[in-house]
Amino acid sequence: MKVKDEITDKFNVAMLSLVQAIKRETENCGKACGGLNEKELVIVYLVGQKESIKMSEIAANIDAPMSTLTNIVDKLVEKKILSRGHSSEDRRVINVFLDSMGKTAYKTIINQNKKLSESFLSQFDDKTQGLVIKHIHVLASSLNNT
Repeated sequence: MKVKDEITDKFNVAMLSLVQAIKRETENCGKACGGLNEKELVIVYLVGQKESIKMSEIAANIDAPMSTLTNIVDKLVEKKILSRGHSSEDRRVINVFLDSMGKTAYKTIINQNKKLSESFLSQFDDKTQGLVIKHIHVLASSLNNT
């Protein structure tokens, strides 16, 4: 289906505004979590979701080489946000889990995300909330396929 130039222009303005808002929210969340950057927030979130996760799994999720991930995790271990340990099944495998400050940061991330979601979605009725979520998935899928 052909899309009018006027519509693509409006879409591009809306997308830029969305990206800037997401960046701002991410920076605010990072500050609230003790000065974490975007990649560090994603890692803390991933580890918090799984409780214990392999380094290789994190690297695949953030699409980063193991050397980059190792540097980031080293910094997070120094800050007492993450801890590392060898797998009990295979000593070659390194697992990462939240340390005390990491648990606090993870709770902060979850709370900030919940507040943001509730603030946004509360503007819509139940049916529209479902449609918004569906369309966000379609948008993400389209961006991942380009």
